[in-house]
Amino acid sequence: MAMRSRAAILPYPADPFLLNYWLKFFDNVWGEEIDKLYIYINSPIEKEVNDYIIELCEARPKIDWILNHSQIDHGEIINQTLNFVKEDLVVLLEDDSFIFKTDIVNKAFTLIESGEYDIVGSKRASCSMEILKRAKEVWGIDYEGYGDQGCNFWPNCFFIRKELLLATDRNFCGKTWLKGDIIEALDNYIIQEDICTSDTFVNTSLQLRRLVPSGRIAYLNQYHGHPDDPQHFIDHTSLFDGKAAWTHVGSLSSGISGVLMDNQGRSLARRQIDPPKSEGAVLNPEWCKTEMEKGEWERRVCFWSLFFDASNPSKIAEFRRLYHQAIERIIIQYRLSRKSIDHRKYIYRTVGL
Repeated sequence: MAMRSRAAILPYPADPFLLNYWLKFFDNVWGEEIDKLYIYINSPIEKEVNDYIIELCEARPKIDWILNHSQIDHGEIINQTLNFVKEDLVVLLEDDSFIFKTDIVNKAFTLIESGEYDIVGSKRASCSMEILKRAKEVWGIDYEGYGDQGCNFWPNCFFIRKELLLATDRNFCGKTWLKGDIIEALDNYIIQEDICTSDTFVNTSLQLRRLVPSGRIAYLNQYHGHPDDPQHFIDHTSLFDGKAAWTHVGSLSSGISGVLMDNQGRSLARRQIDPPKSEGAVLNPEWCKTEMEKGEWERRVCFWSLFFDASNPSKIAEFRRLYHQAIERIIIQYRLSRKSIDHRKYIYRTVGL
């Protein structure tokens, strides 16, 4: 029997309390199902916090960490990390994705190791309609059905042989095509609209579809988070369907490098390098005007609160105090419901989060 050779890649923008929470699942749920975890830390966050993050990594022999003191593109992190990966098979992960049931990672890798499949991943659109239409013409992809549909793959809970990723142009970033540009992967299709845009990993997804026959691609539900999760809980759908083994929360990158700010309006990850804002820590009211937007912010705050609740009060105490203040600021300025946030904590805990 061939020796197992499995790696995970985690782009990580340095929320220390998120990582502490994330690693509990790695330690207790699925870490034994891989051989190496490569964490690419990319953030200008202060030294004390950075040292704590490295302490968390070095406490775990399976983790190799890479450090960049600047925040860089998610796709470029994948590209750079591949240079360090020695293993044959890779799963791409995100720091706002939590695997809470055992054996799902093992089963996905086994599908590839058995020789039956080359890719195990989740469908995604995240690009201009012109690209979706052309992909449907080329590959006959069915976009019908519940949840995310599309010709592309989420760069999360995405399993593949490393050699296949290296067979692409290795531009894993979002990409823009202008009128007249050619997308070779779509049978040399010439863009007709003035502009076509795409998110991270779309360019790669198109190339992989050209390389891999459709029958050798296995699909799994991404179980992406949604503001309507409380209703999904009642209906036993989506994350609460009784089958979910992981969830991709989504949008938590808006925290440590965005709305989680100190009293001078600087994102916590950048408070040592950015100048204070004259207006102080004022959130944009345009971001939380509708009930759906309110639900979305309550969802995000719920998870940042879970991370804070699970954090060690004796570690990076000053940064922890600022983190809690920043969460409270969002609740107050956006007039969020604490009852709703607490209820969300409850429903997510029912599935193992």
